[in-house]
Amino acid sequence: MKRKNLLASGLAITLAAGLGFGFQHVSADDDKVPADTKVNLNQAIDNASKEQAGTVTSVELDTARNGQAYYEVDVNDDKAEYDVRVNADDGTVESRKDNDDDDDNNQVPQPKVDIKTAAETALAQEKGARLTDISLDEDDGRLEYDVELRTDKDEIEVTVDAESGEVTYTEKESIHDDQDDDDGDDD
Repeated sequence: MKRKNLLASGLAITLAAGLGFGFQHVSADDDKVPADTKVNLNQAIDNASKEQAGTVTSVELDTARNGQAYYEVDVNDDKAEYDVRVNADDGTVESRKDNDDDDDNNQVPQPKVDIKTAAETALAQEKGARLTDISLDEDDGRLEYDVELRTDKDEIEVTVDAESGEVTYTEKESIHDDQDDDDGDDD
């Protein structure tokens, strides 16, 4: 009897966690990311920076449940990290909130290459691609921007060195390779 109660409690907690955390928005990796937006990455960064001063550490193009496209811009001011949501159609800042998930150390190293320049460098790697995600990360003591691009056919990962501005890694994967073939044959 105790085991059934534990299993039921575990299931209830799992469902609550999934509903509370897992379904907040459609991921940028999903096919529902818009192909065209009226507001570009640079405009979204500028608008977020006007709302919250600091270092932009991440930008992601996403889609809300209602289908509205937006940019999630993370800004760090050495005291806290803020999530700034910018409407991708008109550029308005829809919300700004302190990201409580951060640890107490909010010191962000200052890269020589800013996020806009890194985005332009990555986009130059693939004609016609759109940027869906860029973030400043530290890997083996080196600052770098991890960039995700997308075309109608491919997802492209690009790494840009945040000190030199050079592309240090590129990987292209066909979107269609990830989708199941439902025609019944084995190809």
